[in-house]
Amino acid sequence: MFKRLFNELTLVFDLSPQESPLLIKSGRESGADPTLLDMNFVRTTHPQTGEVTVYLPGSSLKGTLRSYCEKIARTVRAEENPRWCCNPFDETFCGKQFDNGEWPSTVRYARSCVVCRTFGHTHMGSHLALSDAYPQDTPRLEQRDGVAIDRITGAVAAGPFNLEVVTQGTFRATLRLRNFQLWQVGLLAVALREMGQGRVPIGFGKSKGFGRVSVNYKELEVAYPGRFTLRANGHNFGAELVDLVAFDFPGRDEYRLVPADPPSLSLPEEGREMVDDGAFGRLASRWTDAAIIEDVLNATIGHWRACAVGEWPPSGEADDE
Repeated sequence: MFKRLFNELTLVFDLSPQESPLLIKSGRESGADPTLLDMNFVRTTHPQTGEVTVYLPGSSLKGTLRSYCEKIARTVRAEENPRWCCNPFDETFCGKQFDNGEWPSTVRYARSCVVCRTFGHTHMGSHLALSDAYPQDTPRLEQRDGVAIDRITGAVAAGPFNLEVVTQGTFRATLRLRNFQLWQVGLLAVALREMGQGRVPIGFGKSKGFGRVSVNYKELEVAYPGRFTLRANGHNFGAELVDLVAFDFPGRDEYRLVPADPPSLSLPEEGREMVDDGAFGRLASRWTDAAIIEDVLNATIGHWRACAVGEWPPSGEADDE
């Protein structure tokens, strides 16, 4: 499935602390260095300014999204069914079934659960990539003090210790989804909505009220690599968000893709900028209005709903055994 590109969705969004301090720990303790706090915010060199700065690692953001997507999947389909949603921490994890022997990519995908089909596992690549989120301004850093409480006695068990937190700032991340189905966009739209409403905290201290962020959409790009003309196979690739199931490629039926009805959604003409017209073999449209971007994402939630209540695994020709 990854040998060719059919569709690509790129979403740029900003994350900011939402009346809540934010801490992604670096893992470096103060030790003999008196300038370091007990818990320090992770740092790196900003790729644009060249200065050392705090940032939000893409791995932390992706892990948070995956964990919450698993929670969504188990909630909407409550029965204990690892074929629907596995547990990465036990024997039901999708990757474990492929530890021995060589398995074709069609079987690895067809026998993966709904979350692994998006985020991948140890024997299958991810359709989703998340960049590190770098600050767009100067983040406000503060020091917080705390202690650890013994749950039995209620007394101080450890501390005091100090934390380095961000209380103000804007961090920009880029999410890229390749060879996607509309239900996958819908699932991510739900998770991002919940994150933006403060129900999916990130980083350290979630039980302390840390990590709640706002999500502000900045840019959406929908692209179709390998396309020189806008219209083909009954689709207008300049005006439609087309599901992977609408494309023809070897072994498509064996992958057991989720049926999509309809297989494409109309994209808004308002605010659209054509950034690639096919001259170089790529068609791409872009929107920068947050309300329009949110409408496009929300339009895919119906496909996620249909996936959640439909047959699982989808019918196909892949061997179950």
